[in-house]
Amino acid sequence: MLRIFSVGVLLGLLTNVSAHSHEYYLMPETFVTNQSEELAVRHRLGQKFKGNELPYIASWNIRSEVWEQGQMRRVKGLDGDRPALKIKPQSPGLLTVVHQSNIDFLTFQTFEKFQAYVTKEGLKHALEASEKGEKPKLKLKEAYSRFAKTLVSVGDTGEGQDSPVGLKIELVALAHPGTLGASQPMPVQVLFDGEPLAGTRIKVFVGVGTEFAHQINTDRDGKALIPADGAGPYLLNTIHMTEPDSDEAKDKNAHWESFWASLTFKRAQ
Repeated sequence: MLRIFSVGVLLGLLTNVSAHSHEYYLMPETFVTNQSEELAVRHRLGQKFKGNELPYIASWNIRSEVWEQGQMRRVKGLDGDRPALKIKPQSPGLLTVVHQSNIDFLTFQTFEKFQAYVTKEGLKHALEASEKGEKPKLKLKEAYSRFAKTLVSVGDTGEGQDSPVGLKIELVALAHPGTLGASQPMPVQVLFDGEPLAGTRIKVFVGVGTEFAHQINTDRDGKALIPADGAGPYLLNTIHMTEPDSDEAKDKNAHWESFWASLTFKRAQ
């Protein structure tokens, strides 16, 4: 009974958290492991790369996967599990853990709150639409969903490569984080519906409990270079907002739909 109550409370807390205030990301117990060890991966939600740990809840996880050597397998926990996932690597190389959330909704009661959110995240088109009268200024409803990835090296070989896994929006690392030189930036690409997403803002957090260190916009190919600021860990976060796209967003008469992507990794130096 206690376990059921705790999960119910957390469901309520997550539903009422402001979407514009928090990053959702995956945090492995270690970013370098070996094939013989079980890997714990935590789901976290919060600001300053210091999120609260959330349990595994099946209804929150539309996709929960591990990708190794181009092969996908589904992974899951039991409702209430913390850490959310425990994974047994099956092969050496770069391992990618993937999470896609369910769709949730948030209503901005005042224009000032919506204005602060979209300005902070670089979503100027949404602000302009309200100012032109194309969208309401009061009780503006947003549908949102989250797409998180984390990269873990299985073995210290520097082998393997991150690659697109078909998320609605995703951050793709274009280099193995363990092979980067001390001053070498991490090249990344943002994809939306499998196509490069130009001009989206990536916020870069370096080290747990920090404010973002960089804000970088992607180029016309959806690419960006993430500066080297030591070993890390690193959290990258980006948001893309469109007209309602999903059936759920349309059915609930949302005014906007946003898609949040995050990526965590750790450099060797």
